[in-house]
This record gives sequence, structure tokens and C-alpha cells, in this order.
Amino acid sequence: MTILEINDLRTEFDTERGTVKAVNGVDLSIESGEIVGLVGESGSGKTVLAESILRSVEEPGEIVGGEILFNGESLLDYSDAQMREIRGSAISIIFQDPMNSLNPTIRIGEQIAETIRLHQDVGESVTLPAEMKRKILGAAKHSESWQRAIEMLESVQIPEPSTRAFDFPNQFSGGMRQRAMIAMALSCEPDLLIADEPTTALDVTVQAQILEELERLKDAFDTSILLITHDLAVISEICHEVNVMYAGEIVERARTEELFTNPQHPYTQNLLKCLPTADSRDSLHSIPGNVPDLIDIDFACQFAPRCPEAKDECFDIDPDFRQVGEDDHIAACLRRGPQERQL
Repeated sequence: MTILEINDLRTEFDTERGTVKAVNGVDLSIESGEIVGLVGESGSGKTVLAESILRSVEEPGEIVGGEILFNGESLLDYSDAQMREIRGSAISIIFQDPMNSLNPTIRIGEQIAETIRLHQDVGESVTLPAEMKRKILGAAKHSESWQRAIEMLESVQIPEPSTRAFDFPNQFSGGMRQRAMIAMALSCEPDLLIADEPTTALDVTVQAQILEELERLKDAFDTSILLITHDLAVISEICHEVNVMYAGEIVERARTEELFTNPQHPYTQNLLKCLPTADSRDSLHSIPGNVPDLIDIDFACQFAPRCPEAKDECFDIDPDFRQVGEDDHIAACLRRGPQERQL
């Protein structure tokens, strides 16, 4: 069953300099039980796409076109009140910076319990002032929300969860804070979890643990995951399918093994070359140039100025998606596929 289906989604920001096309005609889908990767450099539009799904794009950003179907229903037709019900319950998000995402003045357990009170019917107040909640509800060790918070900390393998629930975020390590964020996101057993750079700033050992945890919890909670990252090595670990995003557009889509063994778009090929190997200790590959300014781009293929294969037509002709490999492997490049132009 398809959990999320995005068709021709467009999100723009009107600025004094012009219109920023942060998400420019994106198609993406996630099936039940899948972990789907979204990868690209910083500035590619990945986070704006996540915010668009949640309809939390801040002004002057606006969704100007397209379709977002969640369990077959259009999120763009939902009222603000309906979206508040969806966020944190049916769709949850893990942010990339857990220290700034967690309230430093409220205990970890209470922050998870608050999420549970907001989105589940546990018969506990969600209207009391924050200070009173901390003094009364947070201290109520036998309240249902508090007990569930401890269970969630245990589910993400926080040691001594009933004790550590009383800790403040600064008393947790970076990896433990990320686990607490995962616990909070999964506390209402969402159908879809969006993980936005969940391993950023963590060492490689902790990164591996967090990825293993996401994969295990996906099965335990029957949750589909959209994993957003700039690191293809992270994608390779747990994703079923990969979407490569560049300058607001998806440029290549394939099953994970197919993408890594048979990358087709020049941007994807260059991203893979940037991965460190045993032979690259002295010289790491980098892609020349930068992600373009997304205001008034005057060339058809946005990667053309950085592409080693670009010809004159690449700047003038929009690259349509075409079959470039097995299992619905597609890429938007004039130089690829059965219809490849001899430029």
C-alpha cells in the first residue's frame, strides 16, 4: 500500500531578489514498510520538501502547486486544525539537531509525555501552564503518559530509562539525545516517520547504531520512513529506494543496490565519487562549483554548469525522466537512456 504519494510538488519563496523555487516539480512515493532515501548536497531543497509534506513551510514560503497524498487523502485539502492533528501523530519528524530541538529546561521524560498527551487519549490535561506541568504532571510517576514515555526510552535502548527520564537534555550524550528524539517521534506510532539528517554530527560508531535502531523500530512500530541526508553512505545502509535531489528537483531514482552498482546521472556519479575509500586518504573527490542560486535559473538542466558531460543542448532542453536501468531506475538527463541524444 502507498503511504505517501507526491506529484509535481512545487514550493516557492518570494523574495526581493525574485522567486526561489526550492521544490520544483518533485514526484516521490513511499510504500508501507519501506525506508526511502532522499539525498543531495546542502541547499538542494531536501528539508523544504519535508516541511512541505508537513505543511510547515514558514513565510514567505508557499506550496504553489502539485499534490501530496497521505494514505490516499490530499494533505493540501486539510485545514490547519486537521494538519495539527496529523503532525506528531500520523506523521512524525526527527530533526537533525537534537540539542536545539529538545527544550533544555524540561526533563526528557516530560517532553515525550507531553507529545503523548497531545496526540493520544490518555485523559490528561494539555492546557495547564508549562511550569505546572513540570511540577505536577512531570512528577506523576504513575500517570499513563509518563509510563509510556519510559517505555519509549526503553524501546530505543536508553539504559535505566525510568531514571534517565528525569534527566535534562544536557545530561544526555549526542547519540542519546538523538535516541530520545526518535522515542518522541515514535511515541504515537506514526504511519510515516521523516528523519531529517538523523546522524549529522555523530561519530561513525553512533551513526551506525542510530541507523540500526531506525531499521529495527521501523519493523517494531510498523512505520514507513523517509530518510533525508547528504551522505550516500548513510543511504546505503538501510534504504530500499533512493531519490537523488539537486537544486529543488529529483534527478535520479532507483532501488538502492541498483543505484550504487549502476549510477547514471552525472550528479549521482559525482556524489558517489565523493565517498571516502581506502585509496582516497590523500585526495578526496569533490564536485566543482556550487549548488546554483535557485532564483531565475536560465538553463534547462540545473546541473549543466557543473557537469563534465554537458553540451550546448543540456543548457537549452529540459531533461525528461527516462528508463536507464532495472527496476524502474530513471534519471533526468539528456545523455542517458534509450532516447539518449547524440550531442
